[in-house]
Amino acid sequence: MNRSIWVVDDEPLIRAAVIAVLTELGYETRGFANAEELYIELVNGQERPELLVLDQMLPDEDGATVVRSLREREEYRDIPIMFLTAVTEEQADRLEDLAPVVRKPFDFRDFVAAIEETLPPDSGTGADIETPLADAPEATRP
Repeated sequence: MNRSIWVVDDEPLIRAAVIAVLTELGYETRGFANAEELYIELVNGQERPELLVLDQMLPDEDGATVVRSLREREEYRDIPIMFLTAVTEEQADRLEDLAPVVRKPFDFRDFVAAIEETLPPDSGTGADIETPLADAPEATRP
């Protein structure tokens, strides 16, 4: 089975683009528009992500609060998280205390590199993820 990355972003186009790129790279992806949808899936679902990509500015709860909430619960505290968000450099510095930050707008090559750095080592799932975007000319990247 491929490695699982969940994306929480209230902007449908950004969420769709990120999911499309991650899916093309071989990741199993799920998307959520807000914190509530994420919480419902975590509580009711059978699966957990190997990485959670989280926007800071969500309509129902900010990303930092989501991170703190997940860290308070033993069953979720070990889920790696990274922010993909449109914040100032100063705000990004504060968020870095909670999780790595990629600021919007972003280059997909930088985003993929951050994903690879944040994901824990492959636990033998057999998924070999290639990064075709690493060598792609800028004009061909999403």
